[in-house]
Amino acid sequence: MEKEDKIYEAALELFTTKGFHGTPTSEIAKTAGVANGTLFHYFKTKEDLINNLYLNVKNELVEESVSGIDKIDSIKLKVEYVWSKSIHWAITHPQKIFFIQQYMYSPYITTNTQEEVDKIKEVYTNLIKEGIKKGEIIDVSVDLIYTIITQQLFGMIQYIILNPEKYHDSGFMYMAFNLIYGMFKKE
Repeated sequence: MEKEDKIYEAALELFTTKGFHGTPTSEIAKTAGVANGTLFHYFKTKEDLINNLYLNVKNELVEESVSGIDKIDSIKLKVEYVWSKSIHWAITHPQKIFFIQQYMYSPYITTNTQEEVDKIKEVYTNLIKEGIKKGEIIDVSVDLIYTIITQQLFGMIQYIILNPEKYHDSGFMYMAFNLIYGMFKKE
């Protein structure tokens, strides 16, 4: 494993267990098995590390959730596919999804990171736009739909974490998805 990856891994573990403020860079470096100077070789500041880790994790989630989507024609099935793959990724990477949620409400988001996140989320907003264009999704603000679906997805992930048996109940998962999708489908 490369040094940068070791730093990411250590930072993820420490940020999700001790918080951003409770995690000094010296502890991240020690946990990663690198010198503190090495950490600063890769990241100028702790905030730089936090933002880069967020983009790294967010890109991983997006890549996983849309991998193979181009083989699906129906907008509803595409949205369900992304929904299911996102939940699966979150359940198999609970520390990463917790980090995403922790970061989203932190003061560490820089303008540059927000611009990168906006590019990353285009894959989702383009899917919503496609649904509106095809008349399958109601014609309202794309950002509103994206925000509501994202928040509902995080809520669903929390529910599944607390009730893991529900994840393997296909009837429940189908019902839960349709509750959310029903909010936006065009009648």
